[in-house]
Amino acid sequence: MSDTRDPDTTTPSFDVAKAHAMVAWLENTLLDTKTIAERAGGDSAVWHLDETASRQFVNLVRRHPESSIDHVVTWGQTGAISYPDATHAARHHPRHELAVNDYHRALLALHRVEETTITRYDDDGTSRSVPYATCGYCDTGNPYESPHMGYPCPTIRGLLRAHRDLPGFNPEWTEA
Repeated sequence: MSDTRDPDTTTPSFDVAKAHAMVAWLENTLLDTKTIAERAGGDSAVWHLDETASRQFVNLVRRHPESSIDHVVTWGQTGAISYPDATHAARHHPRHELAVNDYHRALLALHRVEETTITRYDDDGTSRSVPYATCGYCDTGNPYESPHMGYPCPTIRGLLRAHRDLPGFNPEWTEA
């Protein structure tokens, strides 16, 4: 995998554009996930397995707060869902996915990119100011007290890894 960073740097934090690209991708990915969950029933829908069906193929039903039930997938339909797949789908019902999505968006907002410049000292003794991206939450500005300096911080790396199988992910974002 090629590294597109300045060869003189040892951290992706010097690549401010890359930091903004990863945040934009995460924001769009989380928005897409929210939209999909809302279309599948939103905050009112909890999916359950219809235990009256066979253990090989099952009915996946949506229960609403007023106790009404409608079928998401019924055994015998084209595309009947297998028991393991239905169990997974029921565990990740729309209300659950919206709650996880809200949490991930809150983490992303808390660990926002902050642009700054730092003084960089070269081997010949000269110095220059270079752009630097850092985490607005983790980087307190004091290198002796900050839990992390630079971007992405461990929290954003975790969010990137959690969503890495979705379209548009760049593996370089979790390197270094």
